[in-house]
This record gives sequence, C-alpha cells and structure tokens, in this order.
Amino acid sequence: MNVLVGCTTVNGSTCEIAEHIGARLAEAGVTVDVRPVTRVDRADGHDGFVLGSAVHHQAWLPAAKDFIRDNSTLLRFRPVWLFSVGMPGALRGPWKGPHARKNR
Repeated sequence: MNVLVGCTTVNGSTCEIAEHIGARLAEAGVTVDVRPVTRVDRADGHDGFVLGSAVHHQAWLPAAKDFIRDNSTLLRFRPVWLFSVGMPGALRGPWKGPHARKNR
C-alpha cells in the first residue's frame, strides 16, 4: 500500500506530526510519501491518505480544504484518515468546553 501523509501548516508543527505518522506507517511496512498537500502533483498515485491541517480561526487551512475538494471523487474510494493540529480553544464542539473551563 502506498499512502500519502499530506499536511498543511503555518509554523511547521503539523508537518512534523505528519513526519512522525509517516515514520510509524513505514515501520509497519507501508510505502509512505510525506509532503505538504501543495506539493502533491497527482493524488491518484496513492492507495490511501492521511491528511492533516493546522486549525486557524476554527477551520482547516485553505490549502487542505482545497486538496480535499479537488480530490473528493478519488478520496471517496480510498481509505482516508484526517487529523487536525490546534489549540483546544480554537476548536469547536466538546473540545473547546473543557479547555475553557480549566483556564478560568
């Protein structure tokens, strides 16, 4: 299996996490291609995807959203795992509540 571990980052931490994920997959015998999604020429050369983005203003970065939108047909038929990197206060849903209560 050939897996793209794609990332979108502002300060580099999301791609550092992608590198760690890629290393673990490689240890398990998976062929891994770790790179920013802006440097992916052809997504259809991959059998599966691990995609991550930094979270800014409670949303994924535009390049990550664009990659998913531009490759949505392909991604429907391949295994996909998503991850986000951000401060809990920047997230929506149940993650924001506990963080806000701790810092009062």
